[in-house]
Amino acid sequence: MATHTNCEGVRRRDCLKLGISALAGAGFVDSLRLRATASEQSAARDTSCILIWLDGGPSHFETFDPKPEAPTEMRGEFGPISTKVPGMFFSENMKELAKVSDKLTIVRSVRHDQNNHGAG
Repeated sequence: MATHTNCEGVRRRDCLKLGISALAGAGFVDSLRLRATASEQSAARDTSCILIWLDGGPSHFETFDPKPEAPTEMRGEFGPISTKVPGMFFSENMKELAKVSDKLTIVRSVRHDQNNHGAG
């Protein structure tokens, strides 16, 4: 019993296009599934960070690290004020931030081994 399929009008190039499209479609579906899974996982880990970068702005003596015991020419013209955190003082310019200081994190020092400030 011989079977014969008539494929008249179907070229090899059409078959290749169909096969490649099917493979690409299967990969695209997996890509969408992985993206959806990744966004669900990352949504649970979202946090907030506010970075105050004072490039050329006021010095640390005039903002978050006043030095009332330093010599007059070093400490600047603004005095220290208390914050909500015992033992932490801000400059008098930071009155509103001092009110919410219990909700802030102050990074006073950062160290790196790079000889390049940009990379550090």
